[in-house]
Amino acid sequence: MNESSLKQLLEQANTAINERDYALAQVRYRQVLAEIPAQTQNPVIHSLRLQAWEKLGDLLYKLGNQDEALHSFRAYQQEAFTAAQKTHALVLLGNQLRHMGQLDEAMQTLQEALQLAKQTSDEVGTALAYQGIGGVHYQSGRIEESISYMEKALPGFIKVGDREQQLRTRNWQGLAYMRLGKTDLAINALTSALKLARLVDIRSTSIVLGNLGEAHQELYDMEQALQYHQEAMHLAEGTNLIGDMADLARNLGFELVHLGRLEEGLAYLYQALSISEETGQLDIKLQSLYSLALAELQQGNIEMAQTHAQVLREIAEERKARAYEADALHALGLCYKQRGDMATAMQFWQQASFLAHETEQRMLLWQIHGALADIAPDAGLADVHRRIAAEVIEQIAYPIQDLKLRQKFLNAAPVRAALAQN
Repeated sequence: MNESSLKQLLEQANTAINERDYALAQVRYRQVLAEIPAQTQNPVIHSLRLQAWEKLGDLLYKLGNQDEALHSFRAYQQEAFTAAQKTHALVLLGNQLRHMGQLDEAMQTLQEALQLAKQTSDEVGTALAYQGIGGVHYQSGRIEESISYMEKALPGFIKVGDREQQLRTRNWQGLAYMRLGKTDLAINALTSALKLARLVDIRSTSIVLGNLGEAHQELYDMEQALQYHQEAMHLAEGTNLIGDMADLARNLGFELVHLGRLEEGLAYLYQALSISEETGQLDIKLQSLYSLALAELQQGNIEMAQTHAQVLREIAEERKARAYEADALHALGLCYKQRGDMATAMQFWQQASFLAHETEQRMLLWQIHGALADIAPDAGLADVHRRIAAEVIEQIAYPIQDLKLRQKFLNAAPVRAALAQN
């Protein structure tokens, strides 16, 4: 088959994706792969074969077929010829391994990509490797390092005018700032990402809206968060990509539980857990388990809450995801407090406090210290925990430029309760 016919097949695949016919798109990509021998010496035809492997892998990832996506990216790597192709293959592989929770292997692969990109003065490859490494740092709980790598990545994408990678980098920055409790910076980064996303595609817009909603959620601005997530879910349902719905379902569930619509909220949270398991999205599965533990506890279902928290802890320990281990220990402490076992609750919260400090999770940190103050065995220790909680709250609140948002956070019942103790 000639170059023109092969390009036509790839274009038909792109059209099929735009029309949500993902089965046809896969057929067209596989046709291209079938038509081009892996050993072809024609560099143009060879690049079309690699393009088919990449597009197929990306589609399979979005459809939740993680192992098949990994196979496509490994095939790309095996057939890559030029240095730029080899760098790109390593980036694709590293990012897919990160999606699958294989963080050590992902980091090793992306560092190899960075080294090769620098050796060959590949600026785009360097930026992509920086971005990928930043993503692994984020999932590992090394948030300052994540931000540092995203800052290194951004200029390369700006230089070549790559809107899609700019918005992805801004999106990662927003997520990292959220983890640090720097919610004003998170909102700024995500607002910039949203402007770019609306120029790129519906899927990107849905993802960034979801994260912007989370930033408002962190400030207890639940009504605004719910609006963002409802719009995001509407867009995600339009793309018919089930994997994108997991995190949105989790967020909608969290907000509805907070707003007192417990049954609706729990239904969304269990939907999020189911989709994340079906599509192999470990990061969202861990977040869903944490949200479910808190929601079931609010319902008075201590056994179920503890089960979710324990599963979260076991997976987080196995994957060395220390930020999620802190979440699990926080939830377990709440379970034991509700049982009346304050000694065990304190033990879990002390461990959670250490990990929250280590992974720089300020939003979690003040909640843990507030909880420890409630059950401290003596007044002096209680005062220490109250002071720490208040200091962290102030560090979060007072940099927020939007006075309405700042007051929304400071007036939230849990925040008022922590501050009232001082």
